[in-house]
Amino acid sequence: MFGEKIVAVPGFLAEETFRGLLNTFQRQRQSQRVHIPVHKRGAALSYHDLQHSAPEIISFYRSPHLHDWCSLVVGDPVVPTPPNDLSSCSILIYDKPRDHIRWHYDINFYRGRHFTALLSLVNRNKEGTGLSSAKLMVRRKSVDIEIPTPPNTFVLFEGACVYHGVTALGEGECRVILSMTFCTEPAAGKLQTLERRFKDIAYFGLRALWT
Repeated sequence: MFGEKIVAVPGFLAEETFRGLLNTFQRQRQSQRVHIPVHKRGAALSYHDLQHSAPEIISFYRSPHLHDWCSLVVGDPVVPTPPNDLSSCSILIYDKPRDHIRWHYDINFYRGRHFTALLSLVNRNKEGTGLSSAKLMVRRKSVDIEIPTPPNTFVLFEGACVYHGVTALGEGECRVILSMTFCTEPAAGKLQTLERRFKDIAYFGLRALWT
């Protein structure tokens, strides 16, 4: 099931649970705009933002049922990454033309295995009749493969092993992703912690220095 280090499950949550998370996101009014030249462009709400304004989303991330499901899929027991990692649970917002993230591997800042889980909350084109033009892509043996992400699709992958990116958003479109990270061993060395803090600053601004 996890042989390619990635799995995608459409219709992952019961409709009521999914709608609850979506409604919680729609209450949000502020986000941190991110533009890392060449690499990434979009907006984000960090773990700390969600702790204060969307505790229901944090509760979902910390749910033992979710951890058990992810552990079963990857074949190792997983736990949430620490709360001072601002990407442990965050919302990624693509809502401006050309918002994207370039091809990359996820850096593992922990001693054990590290996983990324994406739950698609919003994915719509300008007319509201279909999906946006922003596509999650993975590259396997020089072949680019689209991973469809309609709303309520859950994608779990080992980011250090899966080369991936998201293509540019079109005019008037919107794509919103609940991003969560898990690991098998939450301990980290001093260099790993320093690297993680630099990444948080790039994504969430200088406030990451005080986490």
